[in-house]
Amino acid sequence: MTVHRLRPRQERAARQAPAGAPNVPRATQREDAVPDAAPTAVPAAVPFAVTRISPEARRAAGRVLASGWVTGGPETERFETELAAYVGARHAVAVSSCTAALELSLRALRLPAGAPVLVPALTFCGAVQAVLHAGLRPVPVDVDPRTGMPTPATVSRAARSCGCPRAMTALHYAGAPAPVEEYARAARLPLTHVVEDAAHALGTTVGDTPVGRLSRAACFSFYATKNLPIGEGGMVTTDDPLLAERVRRARLHGMSADAWRRHQPGGSWRYTVEEAGLKANMTDVQAAVGRAQLRHFDHWQARRAALAARYTAALADVPGIAPLEPAAAGRHAHHLYVVRVLDAYGTSRDDLVDVLARDGIGTSVHFVPPHHLPYFRDLLTAPPGGLPGTDALFPQLLSLPLYPDLGEAAVDRVCGALAEHARRAGGRPGAASAPGDDRPSAADRPLPPPAPHAGLRTLVVGAGEAGRALARDLARTPAYGLRPVGFLDDDPDKHRAGRVGDLPVLGELGAVRATVLAHHVEAVVVAIPGLDPDRFRRVARAAEAAGASVRYLPSFIAALRRDVVGGDMCELDVRALIGRPEMHVVGPEARAVIAGRRVLVTGAGGSIGSELCHQVRAFGPSRLILLDHDESNLHRLQLELYGDALRGDDIVISDIRDRRRIDQVFGELRPEVVFHAAAHKHLPLLELHPCEGVKSNVRGTENLVRAATANGTRRFVLISTDKAADPVSVLGATKRLAERVVGAAQDTAPEGTVFTAVRFGNVLGSRGSLLSVVAQQLGSGDPVTVTHPDVTRYFMTVEEAVGLVLEAARMARGGEVFVLDMNRPVRIVDLVREYARSVHVPDVDIRFTGLRPGEKLNETLFSADERHTPTAHPRILAAIATDHEPAFGPHLSGLYATAEDNDGDGVRRALAALLPGFPAAPPDRPLRAALTAPYPDGF
Repeated sequence: MTVHRLRPRQERAARQAPAGAPNVPRATQREDAVPDAAPTAVPAAVPFAVTRISPEARRAAGRVLASGWVTGGPETERFETELAAYVGARHAVAVSSCTAALELSLRALRLPAGAPVLVPALTFCGAVQAVLHAGLRPVPVDVDPRTGMPTPATVSRAARSCGCPRAMTALHYAGAPAPVEEYARAARLPLTHVVEDAAHALGTTVGDTPVGRLSRAACFSFYATKNLPIGEGGMVTTDDPLLAERVRRARLHGMSADAWRRHQPGGSWRYTVEEAGLKANMTDVQAAVGRAQLRHFDHWQARRAALAARYTAALADVPGIAPLEPAAAGRHAHHLYVVRVLDAYGTSRDDLVDVLARDGIGTSVHFVPPHHLPYFRDLLTAPPGGLPGTDALFPQLLSLPLYPDLGEAAVDRVCGALAEHARRAGGRPGAASAPGDDRPSAADRPLPPPAPHAGLRTLVVGAGEAGRALARDLARTPAYGLRPVGFLDDDPDKHRAGRVGDLPVLGELGAVRATVLAHHVEAVVVAIPGLDPDRFRRVARAAEAAGASVRYLPSFIAALRRDVVGGDMCELDVRALIGRPEMHVVGPEARAVIAGRRVLVTGAGGSIGSELCHQVRAFGPSRLILLDHDESNLHRLQLELYGDALRGDDIVISDIRDRRRIDQVFGELRPEVVFHAAAHKHLPLLELHPCEGVKSNVRGTENLVRAATANGTRRFVLISTDKAADPVSVLGATKRLAERVVGAAQDTAPEGTVFTAVRFGNVLGSRGSLLSVVAQQLGSGDPVTVTHPDVTRYFMTVEEAVGLVLEAARMARGGEVFVLDMNRPVRIVDLVREYARSVHVPDVDIRFTGLRPGEKLNETLFSADERHTPTAHPRILAAIATDHEPAFGPHLSGLYATAEDNDGDGVRRALAALLPGFPAAPPDRPLRAALTAPYPDGF
């Protein structure tokens, strides 16, 4: 809970303050009800929260203190019995807090380590900590802004995103009933795997069933401001005796007999510990207070309901103030009275908090969504599309004072202040309940769900002639794979108009990052011919920092005066080339892996490495270290990134084969994140020189992995290739061994260190790739060479490739091999003809050269002994070996020795011994003749 602008002040002082003195409320604790103060020149403060401790509770606590036994004992047992009876459950187990109750209940489910657990995206941070402390993986579920709670649809979406959730927690937010059974059905979970977060919900019913009897376990809180205030403490209620016993043991270090049992007459000092536990018991002092408070509970709940009804009636005519709607039928416990501060109110929620505090009215916000908090950013896996409902709701949330000792006059004062400030701010009468009034202004408003139209959500930078024509063409031509959603432009006239054509103007060029995040933009196209290069770099960097890819409309468009300009962006027509729509892979959440960390990229000067450096730099690393053995490429990359080449401390010339040099680099620079893109990748050349492939791709990778382990690297991502699946080429075999080196490193890695790999298909636009060679051949008028009429390959764009790397770094838990789901492979012949058509070459001359040594007719993404499993990203799969692979470490030294002897045939035999299915003898096809086929299967 966050209490805003509340300074400590005694309520008596507020009542006795001289006229004109400010009254500032606070959260207070009171022993008895205090009637509303008599009218004075200055109204008494209205604290946000007041803790009521009854006289009976004080006396009960005194009895326990006098008894000499103050930890868990007879009072705790009695409180458990009485609370279980109150909610109608068979068992209740008292613990130290609701967070402990959630953790212990999840532990008691006996789920496998790392199992995904669905949690509401709008919840207290402690609820997510409970999942993590139980050794499980929290998966956030988006909420409906109208209710503050998930819907079956958002539950289903989150469940699909993580593959197969093993459990879920359901929060009765603010004390409102949540449709628990509907959630369970949507997640395809039995109610035995649902744990209710009932921190707000003592007294809530779903339909006619009290919370505490609906699911496997319900977890209550007795925090000082809750409906049953004790100070601290929690309770697990369940009908399952086995779960109750597991929680009971685990709350005291896993001991079979707690201190009370051991010290009863006839008790024994003996106990056993058979499983992990923690210190999370309730004390008899807390239990005694709880038992006494429970006698007043129904009266207090009736009072809360009456006050909530008064709020609802008084706020009905206040524009822009909308109470949360119910998510399910049943009785509301009214732990909180939460409203939404909509645009119609005329001022922001945060400004309103400050204004009310100056009026002496305390408010709070429940809660800051965990995915907005730095610690959780790389631990939570949001579903595709993010959490738009939660992100839209959070800036609107406001909790008003609500507690049994609150007087009607105080409620009226709060409502009167809200109405008065609405009038001053220009709130629109009647707007609070009008459909759509909860939408932000044009500049900030998230766009409505788009009509079906394939393509990436695209922001057009520049609403001038070129931008308008481009947006029009992109909208008319789905094949380009880009769907425009709005413009950015610095022209004030366009902002006043609000729209250009059919699209909104969403902000100025300086608002790129905020607009990309608010509107879930996946691609940004710069359509301002002649834009200053420095301004372009700032726009591109801001877009990349928010997870969007960047495209640039060439400046020669400025000279054109025609309606249709989309044809000038024919290179964007990737759907026809790769046989599917381009995917937006990386999300802004990947920033958490990079921001503020030291990042090293090997092979930084290559096409993939340099693109990776551009996107990594946009995510704000504390240091970006560029490592390559080619100094010319490093110099070029520095100029691209920084505009100068004077940053010598972040550029490293090194060969990954040189173990001592790599040890030195890692020891001095101590990178926290490593992206390993350096490799030999030219398939035919490695067939000629297999020893060089082993030296770089296998031994070089092992050098990096060992240095990373020794120097505290936290995340290591290897870039591999689809040719590593059932390899028949030296390239595929050496990259498969590199994958296994990385996987073996995970087996012995320190806790918190992650080693993972990604497999690429062929990357369009990378150096030496098929498309660049085809373009060169078409431009020169030469025949286009293709190896075989039926050869197929998987293709991906550079943006998809780098996005896969960054998402894998975020999602990885260790030892996985991630693969982009690229749908079906594409026939090379079809791709060549489609590309030729796009550049207006209708009759392309194709010459077939025959398959090259080590080349397959059709590639696969997974080996025969691997199965693929879904991940939290719907288009990224993970390869997992179905059989335990034999140990290969002892054999690597022999492979390395053979490579150092430059014995090509011996290296092939050693590879065949390590990788069943790899041909020990060179292929029969002539090697040198095959090299005339110009394009390498690189990535």
